[in-house]
Amino acid sequence: MAALTDKPLKLIILGDSAVGKTKLLERFLMGSYSPINLSTYALTLYKKDVEVDGRMLSVDLWDTAGQERFANMHPAYYDCADACILVFDCTRKTTYQNLERWHRELREYCPSVPCILCCNKIDIDRCRETRICYLLNWGRVF
Repeated sequence: MAALTDKPLKLIILGDSAVGKTKLLERFLMGSYSPINLSTYALTLYKKDVEVDGRMLSVDLWDTAGQERFANMHPAYYDCADACILVFDCTRKTTYQNLERWHRELREYCPSVPCILCCNKIDIDRCRETRICYLLNWGRVF
């Protein structure tokens, strides 16, 4: 197995409060899901070493609170980001509509960072019919 790269990759995760950002990271980090959750306060930093194409990479995962009261910390949060995951909750339409604001802010601080969109909570029954409708009716370009 190869040695770790020198500089850790910084992955930030963005989205409204309670869209499941922390649970998404917990699932990746621990491989399990626990329905019990406390709201993230300001910022939680996780670290994971992963193997990609035979290389060991160290990844810093930055989980932020989605509440507006933490908006003043965002410039530091975006600094030196290497990638971003935008998350919305398919059971709450406003979290999808707010992606435009999150994406605009991301591009203000990180004009070219790669970004993926994650539709979370798709396992919830009431979401099954609406998850694709968001993309069709509220189509945002990211």
